[in-house]
Amino acid sequence: MTAFWRGVRPRVDGLLCDLLGAIAPHSLLHVGDQLVLVHSHHYALFLEQTIFDALGGESRGVRRQAAFEAAQALLGPLYAERPGASPREKLELAAELFAAMGHGRLRFELSAEGGAVQAESLFHGTSYLAKYGGRVQNRMAVDAFAAGYCSAAASLAFPSDWGRLEADEVTCVARGDAVCTFLLTRRSERLRVGETLTRQGVESARVSWEFEGGAASEVRRTASAMSGELGALRCDERGLIPAYGVNLALLPVGYVDQKTFDTVHLIERRSPELVPVFEALVREAAQTGAFHLLGGMLSSPSFRAACGPAGRDQHVRLEQLLGLCRALGWGAFSAPEFQPGRVLSLRAPVTHESAYYAMKHGLATRGRLLFQQGTALAIMQLLHRVDFGIERPIDEDTYCGLFKIGTRFRVHETRSPLRGDDVCEVKVEAVEDRW
Repeated sequence: MTAFWRGVRPRVDGLLCDLLGAIAPHSLLHVGDQLVLVHSHHYALFLEQTIFDALGGESRGVRRQAAFEAAQALLGPLYAERPGASPREKLELAAELFAAMGHGRLRFELSAEGGAVQAESLFHGTSYLAKYGGRVQNRMAVDAFAAGYCSAAASLAFPSDWGRLEADEVTCVARGDAVCTFLLTRRSERLRVGETLTRQGVESARVSWEFEGGAASEVRRTASAMSGELGALRCDERGLIPAYGVNLALLPVGYVDQKTFDTVHLIERRSPELVPVFEALVREAAQTGAFHLLGGMLSSPSFRAACGPAGRDQHVRLEQLLGLCRALGWGAFSAPEFQPGRVLSLRAPVTHESAYYAMKHGLATRGRLLFQQGTALAIMQLLHRVDFGIERPIDEDTYCGLFKIGTRFRVHETRSPLRGDDVCEVKVEAVEDRW
């Protein structure tokens, strides 16, 4: 797979294989020079809600700034490749990329002074409506990534020393409005853009690799086959990518990790006693997202066609799940220790979390591999508590049902490059329910 603007193609056609590049052998994905994850709406919505619960109204600024910086890093090189393009052409290209990544369709109605952006279907808002419907009353606009993206696209298309074009979401389908609308106005504030994690930064990082045994052949086979399946996906007429029972999207690592760790640091300074609560919820976001997406992929017809049925043997199923993680750009995960029902160690030489945090913040005394921890928990649940022999092993109630009875698992971080170790490693262990 090659990055889409490295060729001469003037437009984006929506196929993921025309967007994505893979950083081998790290099993991380990039669009252009920016790292991305393939993930589901379950993960995205839970993480957004967690940050809102932690910071309240202040989370709006944290999320929009992270989105602005991630979008500027994506779109800046894309616009630079076309120095003769008009502002309208640049905005059209930005809208095409947004849809091809699975985030919905944008219609820009802008000038250098500002204007509006209309969207009938957005990844966050539409997914929120589908997941919660009228069961959960919501009064806030949920499309922070789209707001930051619109702001970056417009500010780059109409550059000015006066300030950037700021986007405010004034109507949102998640609040019950018919469409999502963003109003853009020029604000006299200096652009604040921090350092971004690029694929070159990951490729140049020193990592140690351990020899992978025979089980790795099944991991690589699954990863290769499902990378092809994912690459063949295309956004629909709404600019969304429904697949495997979820809505998929390419989530910029800069957006995901910046808003997460900025929130962690704010809580550490203000209310350090609440940090474990926030970390547990971030893990839960990764766990529920990975459970639904990996489970949906493993039970899908496309997986059976490409790889055969989900393994009845837990060791085989584990190898398949590790292969899926690699195909999704979550990292070159391996399992150096696995005792069915008891212990699982999940290891990678580098992950998007470790690479981002090291680049932006340096070393850490606390565990920071929250995404990896949640993913390991989800894998353990899928290995032991889901019957892939039935027709529909994953449905709306499956995840909630896991926590009503039976053995539970806990996870802790055992090794991290952020603490001077050579690998990223977490361990899941069974904890007997004593209630």
